[in-house]
Amino acid sequence: MSLDAPSSAIHLNMPPSSSSAMRAPTLITVHPSVVASILTHHSRRPADSSTPRVIGTLLGTRSENGQEVDVRSSFAVPHSEGEDQVALDMPFQQGMMELLAKNGIKESIVGWYATHPDLNAYSALIQNYFAGETGAAHAIHLTVDTELDPSGKKGLGIKGWVSTQLGLNHKAENCVFLPVPVVIKYSDSERAGRYNPHCNLAFVLVLPLFLPLASANTSAVDLLTATGPTPSPALPPLPALSGSLNSLSELIEQALAYVQRVNAGEKGDPEVGRYLLEGVGRWSAEGADEGVKEGLQDTLTVSYLANLVRSQVELAGRLQLLPQAAQQQQQQ
Repeated sequence: MSLDAPSSAIHLNMPPSSSSAMRAPTLITVHPSVVASILTHHSRRPADSSTPRVIGTLLGTRSENGQEVDVRSSFAVPHSEGEDQVALDMPFQQGMMELLAKNGIKESIVGWYATHPDLNAYSALIQNYFAGETGAAHAIHLTVDTELDPSGKKGLGIKGWVSTQLGLNHKAENCVFLPVPVVIKYSDSERAGRYNPHCNLAFVLVLPLFLPLASANTSAVDLLTATGPTPSPALPPLPALSGSLNSLSELIEQALAYVQRVNAGEKGDPEVGRYLLEGVGRWSAEGADEGVKEGLQDTLTVSYLANLVRSQVELAGRLQLLPQAAQQQQQQ
C-alpha cells in the first residue's frame, strides 16, 4: 500500500506509556457543592446574554496514578461566545488563581465546566487552554444539562470528558472528546446531613436533583439512590426540638426493652452490647441536663427575637399607612 494513498482511518495520538506522562483519568468524582455552584452561576447569568452557556474552572485533586480526579470546588470565568469567535477572560482566571493561592488553597486546576449538554467547535479551543493550565495531567471537561425533565424523572445530565489529539497535525481544534464516568461523592458527615430531615443545607436544594443522575456515560452511581428519603424543609426551632426529643425517647425505650429481654434470659448480641456500653459511658446525667437547658434557653431566645421582629415589621407597615390615610381625607 502506498504511503501517500488516501485513507479514511482516524489517527488518535494516545499519550506515551512512559512513567513521566500521566494516563487519562478513568473516573471523575464531583462534590455536590460544585454542582450547586455551577447551577448558581447559570441562573445568575445576564438576562440579555446571547451566550448559550456559562463556563468556569474546576479545582480538585488527582490520585497518584492520575486515574481518578476529585473535583472539590469551582469558580466562574467570564467569556463571550458568538457565531465566529469565542473569548475567554484569561486575566480574570489568573487573578482568581493567585488570590486562591494566597489563601492557602490546596486544590489545583483539573479542568473546566459548561452548562450545555452538547460539545461545539469552540469546546476544543477552550479545552486546549485548560490543558495548558493543568500541565502534564489531562484536563477534564464537565457538561451540565440545565434543562430538567418536567416529569422530574430524568434529573440532571452531568457528563465527563477528556480530550485527545485527532489526526497527525497537532492543532488546538483537532481533538476528540472521550467520555469518562462521573459519580457524586461526599463524606460520611455530609451523608448524615443529607438524611437529617431538619437539615437546612445546600444538599436539601441540590441532592434531590441527582436522583437519578442522568448521564449517558455514567454506569456506577451507588452513592445516591432513588429509594433514599427526600429531605423536608427545616422546621421552626421548638417543633424541631420536640420532634427530636420524641425520637430520642422512642430509641431509649427500644434500647431499654432490649436490655430487659437480655436480663430475662434472651441471648443478646455482643456487638449491640458494646455499643450500648460505649453510649452509656460517654454521657453523664448532669452534663445531659445542662446541655438540654442551654439548648432550650437558646431556642426560646431565638423564638422571642423572631416574634419581636415580626411585631416590629407589622407595626412599621401600619405606621406607613397613616400618612396615606391623612392625605386621602384632606383630598376628600
